[in-house]
Amino acid sequence: MEVSVTLFGGLRHYLPAGSSFNKCRISVDDGASLDALLQRVPIPEDKPYLVILNDEKVTPQQYAGITIKAEDEVVLLPPIKGG
Repeated sequence: MEVSVTLFGGLRHYLPAGSSFNKCRISVDDGASLDALLQRVPIPEDKPYLVILNDEKVTPQQYAGITIKAEDEVVLLPPIKGG
């Protein structure tokens, strides 16, 4: 199945080839975890980001326990800094 993934800010540099602007579709097996999906996005381990799944923030501790569905929308955001 394919899942919609959107990357914002500097994370757009890590979109797979063939992506349009800041969105891509990533293929994963049926029943795959969010963790398995995120491993398919080539963001370096030292690059922090937030994960939003269907408009709700997800913590790294939850990634392995969430099963992805084809209609899910995953958004990856760089941390927001203020001042």
